[in-house]
Amino acid sequence: MSRKPYGELSAMDREVVETIRQLRIEHSGRPVSAELELPTIMHDILRSYHGNVKLRLDVISRVLGCTMRTLERAFVAQYSETMNSFRERIRLEYAERILTFNPDIKLMSIAAELGYDRESEFNRFFRRKKGMSLTEYVKDVRARQDKGDFSARSTEV
Repeated sequence: MSRKPYGELSAMDREVVETIRQLRIEHSGRPVSAELELPTIMHDILRSYHGNVKLRLDVISRVLGCTMRTLERAFVAQYSETMNSFRERIRLEYAERILTFNPDIKLMSIAAELGYDRESEFNRFFRRKKGMSLTEYVKDVRARQDKGDFSARSTEV
């Protein structure tokens, strides 16, 4: 995954910047506490992009008008976890949900949606977090569904 220099924004970065600008316009004139607003905005962005690995937190923090450290401290204070751990959790939950409801989906399509350039990168992330490969997870989902268990519960290791 190549990183873009600060001046070069990806389409996703531009979309996030525009979203933040719109939020600011909607809230203009109303007193909003920065300690509450910044982490909430970041939380919503990470959630709406399913924790995409290509979201550049440094770009977002600059658009929000603060340093990464300030944003991280506020995020941890409000949500009791770091932005990266939240981002990874959201990404994993999204992948599990998609695979549970559609085990026949192409794994690369999920990987691409989550910002991975290669399925192997996504599989490495999944294995590190779940202790099993994507293929093993899908086999487990199919086995549960064959037994009539259509719950969305994730397979715990």
